[in-house]
Amino acid sequence: AIESGILLAMALDRYVAICDPLRHTTIFSQQLLTHIGVGVTLRAAILTVPSIMLIKCRLKLYRTTVISHSYCEHMAVVKLAIEDVRINKIYGLFVAF
Repeated sequence: AIESGILLAMALDRYVAICDPLRHTTIFSQQLLTHIGVGVTLRAAILTVPSIMLIKCRLKLYRTTVISHSYCEHMAVVKLAIEDVRINKIYGLFVAF
């Protein structure tokens, strides 16, 4: 989630550098860069925390505790659950889009 936010900030930087190169340093002040950094971090937290809560609070029963790959992603854990995972699938699509 942070990576896509950083890519968005980089695209904004390039856009301003191409469209208005003489005012680039005044547009990208220290305050704006701080706001962009905080926004990227909050966006990542807002997208990530609900998946942890959905897994921790809703899903109690699992077929196994072994995930097929080395990194633990939301949908890989949801596929292991025995219970109804409709809300988790909707959340996964929401985050993807």
